[in-house]
Amino acid sequence: PAAEPIMELDRTDRHLLALLQRDTRLTYEELGDAVGLSAPAAYQRVRKLESGGAITGYHARLAPQEVGRGVIAFLRIQPGPRSNVERLVKAWDAAGEILECHRVTGETGYLLKLRVGEVGQVEPHLEAARKAGCTAEAQVGLTTLFERWTLPVVARTAGGPGD
Repeated sequence: PAAEPIMELDRTDRHLLALLQRDTRLTYEELGDAVGLSAPAAYQRVRKLESGGAITGYHARLAPQEVGRGVIAFLRIQPGPRSNVERLVKAWDAAGEILECHRVTGETGYLLKLRVGEVGQVEPHLEAARKAGCTAEAQVGLTTLFERWTLPVVARTAGGPGD
């Protein structure tokens, strides 16, 4: 079962979130028109979503290959008995190439997603983990078939997977 959201989101809130994920430059008038609200009411709804924590910021979406980060890699890190994972996590967080870090189940302790300019830039991350007493291995992506940059917040329609 899915975790319950902390904020109570109605259909209008979910629609606003979906619209803003696609285009954060929409005006409050455009948002209001799309969901059946006035511009001031749309403004108030968006402010409520921000103050409630559903919206955490606004960002430009970049094309990785156009900014010199066209190589995607995944690192699997298994901490050893004497490894200092806290220190490693801080270093991973500070490294600009590491986009995501997840603690996962199974034998692998951590899964990291990197975007780098060339494959050789993955090796220092592996070496740092190994020097910290971890087992580390990498996989380099050949082709990214799709990457999601948004969360599904509007109810699914019939005809999708699982219907």
